[in-house]
Amino acid sequence: MAQIPQETIDHIRDTANIVDVVSDVVELKKRGGNFFGLCPFHHEKTGSFSVAPAKQIYHCFGCGAGGNAITFLMEYEKITFPEAVQNLGQRYGIQVDFSHDEQSKNDYTKLYEIHEIATNLYQDNLFSPRGKKALAYLTKRGFSEDILKQFKVGLAIDTWDQLSKHANAESLKSDFILKTGLFARTEKGTFDRFRSRIMVPIFNPTGKVIAFGGRVFDNEDPAKYLNSPETPLYKKSDIFYGAHATRDAIRKASFAIVVEGYFDFLQLYQAGFRNVVAISGTALTEKHVQNLRKLVSKTVLFYDGDQAGGNAAVRAGFLLLKGGVEPKVTTPPLGKDPDDWILEAGREVVESAIKKSQSFLGFHFAFYQIQKLDGVDKSDYVKNLIREIMEINDGIIRDELLRTVGQKLQIGDKDLEKYMRQTQRRSSYTRQEPDVKIKKVFSFTTVEQRAQLELIKLLASDDPDHRQLVKMHVQAEDFTDTLLKKLATRLMSKAMVIDHSALIEDFKDKDERDAITEILIQEEIHGIPEEIVIDCINIIKSRPIKEKIESLRLSIREKEANGANVENEIIEVIRLQKTLNEHSK
Repeated sequence: MAQIPQETIDHIRDTANIVDVVSDVVELKKRGGNFFGLCPFHHEKTGSFSVAPAKQIYHCFGCGAGGNAITFLMEYEKITFPEAVQNLGQRYGIQVDFSHDEQSKNDYTKLYEIHEIATNLYQDNLFSPRGKKALAYLTKRGFSEDILKQFKVGLAIDTWDQLSKHANAESLKSDFILKTGLFARTEKGTFDRFRSRIMVPIFNPTGKVIAFGGRVFDNEDPAKYLNSPETPLYKKSDIFYGAHATRDAIRKASFAIVVEGYFDFLQLYQAGFRNVVAISGTALTEKHVQNLRKLVSKTVLFYDGDQAGGNAAVRAGFLLLKGGVEPKVTTPPLGKDPDDWILEAGREVVESAIKKSQSFLGFHFAFYQIQKLDGVDKSDYVKNLIREIMEINDGIIRDELLRTVGQKLQIGDKDLEKYMRQTQRRSSYTRQEPDVKIKKVFSFTTVEQRAQLELIKLLASDDPDHRQLVKMHVQAEDFTDTLLKKLATRLMSKAMVIDHSALIEDFKDKDERDAITEILIQEEIHGIPEEIVIDCINIIKSRPIKEKIESLRLSIREKEANGANVENEIIEVIRLQKTLNEHSK
């Protein structure tokens, strides 16, 4: 039967932003780390519908509905899983093809393997005698061997076919050769795309190499940078360079530093700025913004200190605002880029500049030198600025920017508001839902179930130490509740990073999915993890003892009624009761 390849489903799920998807039909307001609104699945007056961007899941504390971006569309639009995947694929520009065999999966595996082969070859080149000159150049630019090895920077030597021969590219089919983005095939044979370039591998969120950025070295090629073309693995508008290494630091810092170049990123990372990402061979895109919103709501744009960098920062700033991310801007001295500046000025100067970053509008005013504008130039400036502002969906942000523009440019608020009302186009959609009967299919009410639930919360935690602690003391077989045992089995088999959104798709039954989402969306763990594990283990281990004691007591009553000797049973009850008391200490 035809089906959508799992790689495509994963790509779409990772790209989709659940806040954006839900916001199409629900007015969401941020509260803490999550967003809340009126549930679209039942009638309510007080918002109990919660969306967790960090986990990419939603849950209604009223009716119990829950899931990820794909299941939200399934439930709201009343469509099938493949239809929901296709819907999201179309929204995010991802081609969805149905596969009848394993060919698609095999192609992805081969693509990853070839990129790994290329990465190792390029790095071997750099740290071999033939890479001595390139390594000296990188060292002179301030890069340590540790940072070069950590991010697997390498060298494509000045030959036409080193990688082709190393990867046996001649044996590959022509259509697959094009998919790699690493080779070109002509009547004369297969040739390397990258030659005489310092190679910077580009990683996907899980740390696999999916593309390269090549900086010309010791060659007259006028193209300073050559990047991999888009391939089944690599969509440049989706990928932030370095995010695989900095994602957790960005969440912890609550803001991301966004730079333009690979070397800018590496210099900042080496200097200790771990909450940084770089755009990958393109300008900032809406999909970049969507991916940022999964992590943080604030950014600092740290672009080159020239006209081109300023223009790029202006475009990026408006995209961020429209996407619900607050941008600030800091710039190096005129003519410098972040890479140069941090080497010359040092970490402390750059850190201070980042802390003192300008508001986006402040940067905008300064960049266009509004104090020098008058007449038609000022009028055009104001119109262009307001045209951008009016495209921002968040009313609070839009109105705040409007007030700032009015105060700074000494334009009356009424005139600005009138202009915006005239030019904005809004459409509102209402969806009436009948009252539904709220029910809980899964109710974890017994002491044993609640203990198992606490262990599940630790297993689903973002902290790998919490998960490891549970795995050291508990087996999936210790969970007696059917659903919790099923969830525990999945969680114990997962790698160090839990993808909550993907995990939900393991549960095809809607009632199970709703219950699982309610468990996963809860953030708080009350108490010290070590003590929670000990207490819960005691409760779980006590259950079979209690059942045995109850069985013996029934046996004692039956034997006493028949006049039989019950001495052995009583001794066993006393022994078990003693064991039970030890567990409860």
